[in-house]
Amino acid sequence: MMRAPRSLLGQFVVLHIAVALIATLTLLWSATALLHQTADRFQRTLLVRQAQVVAEVHARGASTIAAIPLINGMAVATFGSDRRIDHSSGPARRAILAAAPLDSRAHFFRRGAVEGYSLPTRGGWIVVSQDDTDPEVVTDDIVRTFLKRFALLTLPIAALVPLIGVLLARRLTLRMRAVSAIAATIGPQSFETRLPRGVLPTEAEPLAEATNAALDRLVAALHIQSAFAADVSHELRTPLAAIRLRADAVVDAGMRADLMASVDRAARVIGQLLALAELEQPHVVAAGPIDLAALAESVVADRAPGIVAGGRTIALETADDPAPAHGYPDAMILALENLVDNAAKYTPVGTTILVRVGPGARLSVIDDGVGVPEAQLARLKERFWRGADRGVEGSGIGLSLVDRIARAHGGALTIARGPNGRGLMFAILLPDARDTPVP
Repeated sequence: MMRAPRSLLGQFVVLHIAVALIATLTLLWSATALLHQTADRFQRTLLVRQAQVVAEVHARGASTIAAIPLINGMAVATFGSDRRIDHSSGPARRAILAAAPLDSRAHFFRRGAVEGYSLPTRGGWIVVSQDDTDPEVVTDDIVRTFLKRFALLTLPIAALVPLIGVLLARRLTLRMRAVSAIAATIGPQSFETRLPRGVLPTEAEPLAEATNAALDRLVAALHIQSAFAADVSHELRTPLAAIRLRADAVVDAGMRADLMASVDRAARVIGQLLALAELEQPHVVAAGPIDLAALAESVVADRAPGIVAGGRTIALETADDPAPAHGYPDAMILALENLVDNAAKYTPVGTTILVRVGPGARLSVIDDGVGVPEAQLARLKERFWRGADRGVEGSGIGLSLVDRIARAHGGALTIARGPNGRGLMFAILLPDARDTPVP
């Protein structure tokens, strides 16, 4: 069973072709029937006229049969009251004469291609007949010629109907694609973009209005959520500062270190929440150019002492062709710090951590640790999921935050096994600012 096409253009084409074929066939059939009816009526008029002429001649006492000029293929016969033929003119048509009804009324009758007319008179009957297939009968020739030319005229018109439909559907499709392209640009950096009014057909305008209304509600909800996270983060900074002062006054060195570590973790989580809230409200922080090489150098220099003190090594490698990026430098610093801290936290002592810049607009953090099972790679970006290392302290939102930062810049976070199948490689892929127009 043939299925209808899913595309709007395909449905328009199929519908218009079907309508054009039905309309053409109906029009041809109607024209054929109408022309044949007209030809039959014209022919019957001639038969009646011929019979009347013969009747008038007989009424004047003449014995000859006069035929109407220019009427070819006509045959006339007169019957007497004994139902025998008295006189005849034209082709002998025994079958049609034998089938002629001879009674008190006038009759039209047909046998094959021959049509006849029987007219009662005072002394008998007059039977007039004409063969439609006679070469000199032009009525049917005119009908057939007209129908051929009419068909030749109708077919281009029938082909024009689906063509017009295709053009209209194409125009509608282009409008819908233009609106879809605008809708595709709506994202974290363009919350205020809305679908244009007056571009779509009137029937589709309610859809654009409903979409815009849904976007308004979504943006309002995101702003409320982001504002709430930012407010909470700001409010928690003050008590954390007070806790830090009190912890610093603890005499027991071991207890003081544990308290300070807990305060630092809490402060780090709050900082991450605040950064995430700022990403959700891009108008709060201005975007600008990002020098990935300088950014990576700063992060490595900041994190190197702690990593080396923990028994690991860290190195920086810059490709020959690093590309510039555009976005939020502070957020990118936070993302790279999370990747470096994650590598230091989940790899054993003696691990080497490599921060690589490039090629292109790419930041990679590679380690040669034990890695994770292949089945768990896809789950590493899930919030609060830390795999088998449940004993490692952390909030479990680091990689999900990095992924969110990458997507906010129009990029992505990829996770794969490291070189030679050891460790892991985390890469932030960003659009090249030389190829991407700055918003």
